[in-house]
Amino acid sequence: MSSPTSSRTRLHPAAIIALAVGGLLVISALTFLAWFLSTQQSDPNAEATDRLVHWQEIFEKYRTENGSLPDVPLGGYCLGDGFPIGVGGTANCRDIDGANHYTEADSAALMNDLGTTGALPAGTSAAVRGTIGPYALYEEHAVQLLTAESAPCVAPAIDVWTDGEGLHICQITLTR
Repeated sequence: MSSPTSSRTRLHPAAIIALAVGGLLVISALTFLAWFLSTQQSDPNAEATDRLVHWQEIFEKYRTENGSLPDVPLGGYCLGDGFPIGVGGTANCRDIDGANHYTEADSAALMNDLGTTGALPAGTSAAVRGTIGPYALYEEHAVQLLTAESAPCVAPAIDVWTDGEGLHICQITLTR
């Protein structure tokens, strides 16, 4: 009996090196891409405005379903939950540690009313120089939806106040 002959071909050593280097380049490129994408920070100003627009949509949905915006006393209200503990040992929005703060607890009636439209957004926007949003200011003829941003406001929100040191208060107005 004769043994079968093998027709195996061998790669040239230079081809093996080229394949190994090519494989390392592909792995390096994928590693770099993963690192690059993980280091990309989202824009907190755009996120704050997106959050404000979402609240605007909820207020407008409430108006559509009920014929008007929620009826609460004039004043300020936190929009959402999870605000940091500030002055008075309470969860506060607007000026967390200042005299001009609103409490999350005092905003419960408004949140309950808005919650009749469906699930409400959770969480807060990033704090900027001790100011955090979103929050609403009920006035006689309008409801101002406000948040803090660290640069000029992102449309559709408009700049209504800045401290000149990196804090911008951005607003979307709802007529009552």
